[in-house]
Amino acid sequence: GQEPGSRWRFVCGGRPAKAQMGSTSSAPREGSAPAQVPVFYTDDFFQKYGATAPPREPRQAPAQVSANQAEEVTGFKTKTMERAHILAELREEELQSAEASAKRLGNWASELRARAVPCMAEQEEVERCYAAPPGGDQLRCGQVVEAYVRCSKS
Repeated sequence: GQEPGSRWRFVCGGRPAKAQMGSTSSAPREGSAPAQVPVFYTDDFFQKYGATAPPREPRQAPAQVSANQAEEVTGFKTKTMERAHILAELREEELQSAEASAKRLGNWASELRARAVPCMAEQEEVERCYAAPPGGDQLRCGQVVEAYVRCSKS
């Protein structure tokens, strides 16, 4: 029987072994395989009985390639080279086109940055008026807004 409060870890040889912290058993476990024992062979043994690779079948001479097959292979290689050449030309054209577009867009962006913003002074005046309206009333910014509208229409 078991004593109250005791714990059992495994069964060795048909009887339970009491588990204690840090304890190990030197008894063989049931169902465990025995340890592998290294086996040493002499060079003579390997020369007599050993083989590094399975025996090979004797090689046959390569079959004769017909003239028609040779033409097909040559034609395929030629077509492949032509395709590669055409693709290279297309890539070069696309690259040149992309570079021209990038240059054109860069010039356009530079021109836009160089332009003066129209009615900038009037716009700033409207922003100042709405941020701090005279007398606290934004309706008194009407004259400033009208000046901005006149500038933008001219």
